[in-house]
Amino acid sequence: MSTHPYPAGELTEMRCAAIEYAAHGWLICPGARVPHSGADASDGRSLSGEADLVCRAGPLSEDEVFEAWTDRPWPILLRPGAVGVLDLGPGDGRTEAVLRDAGCLGPILVRPGPRWHLIVDHASDRRARAGRPPRSVREGCLLLPPSRVPSWISRWRISPDDTGWSLPDHAHARAALNTGTRRD
Repeated sequence: MSTHPYPAGELTEMRCAAIEYAAHGWLICPGARVPHSGADASDGRSLSGEADLVCRAGPLSEDEVFEAWTDRPWPILLRPGAVGVLDLGPGDGRTEAVLRDAGCLGPILVRPGPRWHLIVDHASDRRARAGRPPRSVREGCLLLPPSRVPSWISRWRISPDDTGWSLPDHAHARAALNTGTRRD
């Protein structure tokens, strides 16, 4: 009988996914929950569980990922950088079709709400890349599957495997979305 606090299957699945993301150049780090601070002073609304995830360290190499996810299935956070993210808003089949028709379909992450995020080949904001990278979900990191945090599960609409880990160019994807949503 195992005395390990995490089921072996869950730990292995998390470690394999984290290694795969790192192997493809995605800047990932183990996430950790921080105490809930109550209300957001800027708008008076309470913070969601999403806002409570921060990176425990900077982005990890493949070897560091293996070590980090050996004993605990940390939530996997993607830090935008070389790999960027386009917020597609509430997702629908039309958005997916526009991207597919333009040859810009890449991995699409679905978050609760539901909000869709397209993973692209570089960060859209050069100033963000040059400055301090995000360290929390609230600042722009994304929770990647198969991570599970109470009341917060992300899933792939289109997984990186489905696209052969091919990422669309940010500028082309943005142009396709702007053209596809224009109502002339």
